[in-house]
Amino acid sequence: MITSDRAPTRTDDSGRARLPDRSGYATVGDGVRLAYDVYGSGEPTLLFLPSAPIVHSRQWKGQVPYFSRTHRVVTYDGRGNGLSDRPTTPEAYHDDLMTSDIASVMDATGTERAVLIGLCVDGGCAAGCPQNQVL
Repeated sequence: MITSDRAPTRTDDSGRARLPDRSGYATVGDGVRLAYDVYGSGEPTLLFLPSAPIVHSRQWKGQVPYFSRTHRVVTYDGRGNGLSDRPTTPEAYHDDLMTSDIASVMDATGTERAVLIGLCVDGGCAAGCPQNQVL
């Protein structure tokens, strides 16, 4: 697995409409670290999911500034993307692991419950989350 000990920081933030209030890493049970960003405040928390393992969290740069004016917004880079670790085995990217990734990011960001927002296969991953954590 390819990892970094650095705090999650982007080298070029010129394309962001809003900088995060807080950034960090969530560590999943298999040791993979997922980089996350937290923006704004207000309930409910909106958790924007990565679209499978094809793009990083900057895909949401058009939505984050708008929603973070009235809500707490959490985004994260999926496995193998952005500032998250890059596991080297195919098994580390199995769809079943996406639900535990969501739970780990929620735990690391202190998010008890959230509205999950995603595209494509994210709906299936969100459906696997515990009902007491999803609004």
